[in-house]
Amino acid sequence: MKDIFILAGSEEQFELIFEAKRLCFTVHLFDADKECLGKNYADFFYHIDIADKEAILQKALEIKPVAVLTIATEIGNITSCYVSEKLNLPTNGYNVALNTTNKLKMKDIAKDNYIKTAPYKKVSLKEDLSWNFFPCIIKPADSSAGRGVSFINSSEDFEDAIKLAVPYSRTKTVLVEEYIKGVQFSIETISVDKKHHILAITEEYISKPPRVIETQQLLPARIDKKLEKKIKEFALNVLKAFNISFGACHIEIKIDDKGEIYLIEIASRVGGWRSELINLAFGISYCQLLIFSALNKKIEFEKSRKDFAIVKLILSQKDFEEYEYYLNNFSSNVFSRVKIDKIKESKHLSDLNGFYFLHIQDKNQLENFIKEHK
Repeated sequence: MKDIFILAGSEEQFELIFEAKRLCFTVHLFDADKECLGKNYADFFYHIDIADKEAILQKALEIKPVAVLTIATEIGNITSCYVSEKLNLPTNGYNVALNTTNKLKMKDIAKDNYIKTAPYKKVSLKEDLSWNFFPCIIKPADSSAGRGVSFINSSEDFEDAIKLAVPYSRTKTVLVEEYIKGVQFSIETISVDKKHHILAITEEYISKPPRVIETQQLLPARIDKKLEKKIKEFALNVLKAFNISFGACHIEIKIDDKGEIYLIEIASRVGGWRSELINLAFGISYCQLLIFSALNKKIEFEKSRKDFAIVKLILSQKDFEEYEYYLNNFSSNVFSRVKIDKIKESKHLSDLNGFYFLHIQDKNQLENFIKEHK
């Protein structure tokens, strides 16, 4: 059997681990947490931080894996591209991984390629900031999962927002951007040698300001063919601008009330929960396509069903009570179960109490689980 490296052993990586096993790969798993759940399903486990790209490279030079992969982790994606590039494996370049992790670089690349994005600026506590776009968002330039993000209405709140953001940035870089009102979507893609395929468009639900955090996602999005075509064309322009060659991408956009599309950010990896949502809704294994891409194999897929899938995030006691309601009243639609001993108020996605999936086959039932965007 051929060897494959998977970076991170959290529950979010399970589908990738299981798909690699189904395809008869020997799975080598890396994680800084020696008690991670994924180690129970891997063939070999290494107690190595996935941020330690040199240590993982040394293992790769020794074992010679055919692919180095991860999903839903920024750090893992950077290391994956770094190691894969050193081994001359099919991959996005290391610089591509950096450019799709650092939000300031994303903004610069979008601007250079005439891709609409919200007005922005790099900020720090040491400068006299001239900024006139309110409300606005302040966030770490190189973090994910909503960590250190603030919504503010005036310059009086800048100092506290910057202080909140800085600890979450590896480069201690903070970004301010205008807050664009509108409906948020994400586009899920897979590429092989610069041949791009769009798998799905997802409706993203974000809590109302000032607490800006994802709450739930619906796939596929309820949009007409005209808007679908417009979004797909926008996504293809983004993939080209960021020099995406291989693997998955998760592109977040916002559409304002005038129909203008703005790029929020792009991650050259599978987005959180997207592999499960795509599998539930369409019967397509995103992780299998990711593995095929890493092997430079032709991508072919066909939807075996046209259902709907929702992931709901448990951020509070109210969210957990909603989960219990669905379990008691729509148990056949609840695809996954959660058990939580103590509920806290989550501040960002890395601080979640838990999450669960809903599978809906009848579109007319959707109103029981999720509301239309207003």
